Amino acid sequence: MNREKTVSRREKSEFLWGWLFLLPTMTGLIILNIIPIFQTIYQSFFKTGAFGKGNVFIGLGNYSKLLQDGTVWQALWNTFKYALVEVPFSIAIALVLAVILNGKIKGRSIWRTIYFLPMVAAPAAVAMVWRWLYNSEFGLIYKVVNQTKF
Repeated sequence: MNREKTVSRREKSEFLWGWLFLLPTMTGLIILNIIPIFQTIYQSFFKTGAFGKGNVFIGLGNYSKLLQDGTVWQALWNTFKYALVEVPFSIAIALVLAVILNGKIKGRSIWRTIYFLPMVAAPAAVAMVWRWLYNSEFGLIYKVVNQTKF
């Protein structure tokens, strides 16, 4: 018996709306991440002149030069050591702090506030700077735009 699943109008609508909601994020991902990755790979096969002019195809020449450079190997080794030491160490510290802040300690809400304050303060400070820049009476952007005659 060959049963075909019938798709209702509501399921089609939900499917369409799902893709519609994903479209802005997918567009940004493709334009800002995927395309530049492929452009970088493509350009890595060229020797570039001043300001991108005079590109000469050299194939894997850049990669062979890269593999022969001691500075690159030192940077890779430093990155590996950093990841091997810092990542487990920071996870361990975060886990210990989470257990401590979740336990029954005196002044727990104060300690939580102190711990999470930088996460709240930094965006608030950035917001205040932008509000100052866009202020219609004394903001820097407002002054520059109004002093420049178009």
